Amino acid sequence: MSTTDEPIAWEKYPKMPLSTQSWESLKHIDEWIVTEKVHGANFSATVNDTSCTFAKRSGPLPDDEDFYSFRSQQLDKMIAPKSAQLLRLVRAGAAPSALAVCIFGELCGGAFPHSEVPKISQLAPVQNGVWYSPRLEFLGFDVAVAERGAAAWRFLDFDDARKAAEAAGFLFAAPLMRGTLEACLEHPIRFASTVPGRLGLPAPEGTPNWAEGVVIRSAREASPGAAGKGKGGARAVFKRKIDEFSESQYANPAWRDAKAGGGGAELAPDELVRFEMLAAITEQRLAAVTSKRGRVDVADKAACRALLDEFKADVVDALRDDGVLDASAPGLSAELSAELDDEVRRLVATWLRGQPT
Repeated sequence: MSTTDEPIAWEKYPKMPLSTQSWESLKHIDEWIVTEKVHGANFSATVNDTSCTFAKRSGPLPDDEDFYSFRSQQLDKMIAPKSAQLLRLVRAGAAPSALAVCIFGELCGGAFPHSEVPKISQLAPVQNGVWYSPRLEFLGFDVAVAERGAAAWRFLDFDDARKAAEAAGFLFAAPLMRGTLEACLEHPIRFASTVPGRLGLPAPEGTPNWAEGVVIRSAREASPGAAGKGKGGARAVFKRKIDEFSESQYANPAWRDAKAGGGGAELAPDELVRFEMLAAITEQRLAAVTSKRGRVDVADKAACRALLDEFKADVVDALRDDGVLDASAPGLSAELSAELDDEVRRLVATWLRGQPT
C-alpha cells in the first residue's frame, strides 16, 4: 500500500508456525489469547468504499470461482454487507482513518452427523474430521486495516477486532483463556469443538468431536520481527494441533518423542532428511494444501499437476522450517526428489478418488 488513497493490494495472512523457536523475541508481549483452531479453508474479505473482494489462502478469487461453494451458498451476499458495516464500525472506533478493512477467517462446515439436524443437498464438507454445521459457515479470527497516510496494513488488537466483527454480525473467534505465554501453553489442546454450540447446534452423534487444536496469539499487534509478516505488520500467532491433525506423522513414535526432547537416533544426513520427508507426506498436510486452492476436479490435469507441485513444495518448506534442510539449500537430492514425487503422486491419486464430485 502506498501513502496515497490508491486501491488496496491483497496480502495473505501470515503463516502460523507450530512453535515460537524462530521468533527473535517474545519477552515484550505481556498478554496472550488462546482460541480454537478451526479445521477449514482460509478465507478473507476486503472492503473499501466501493467494493468487497474475496480471497483464498493462495490469492484473490475471480468472480466466477465458487470456492468451496461459497457463492452458490450465497455466503458472498451475506459477507459483503457485514464487511461494509465492519468498515463503518472500525472507522467509528479503533481506526478512524481506515481506507479499507480485511477480515480473515475460515470457511468450515458443510456436513453435520446428527439425526435431528437436516442435511443440505449438494453441499460437501470443507474438511473432514471435525463437525461444525450442516451449512457453510465463515468464522473470522483477525482484522487488518489500511489507513490513510500509512505505509502498510496493520492488525487491530484482538479485543477491538472481535468487538467490531461481532457488532457487524460476524461469528468471530472466542477466547478460551488469556494470560502469559507460559500459562497459555498449558491450556489443553484436546477438547470438544465449541463451534456447534455457538451456532445453536447439539453435539454431533457418534465419535467425540475433538477440535483440531488451538491458536495462541498476542492480544495486541507485535512489533516487526517478532512473528509472521503479513498485511504490512507482524502478528505473533502460532498453532498447536492434536496428533490426529498433525501434518507430520512418524512411523516410529519413539523417534518423534525423542526429537521433541532434543534427542534422536544417529542417522546419516540423507537418512535423516528421508525420515523426516516421509513423515511429512500425510493426508493432513495434503488437506491443508488443498484448502488453499479449493477442490480439484480429477479430470482437470493442469489442476492436478498444480496440486502435486504445491504439495511437494509444502513438504520441502516444512523440512526447511524444521531445520532439516538448510534454508539456503537448493532442495532435495535427486534420489530423494524422485522418492518424494512417487510418494506424493500415490497419496494425491488416492485422495482425489475419495473427494466429492
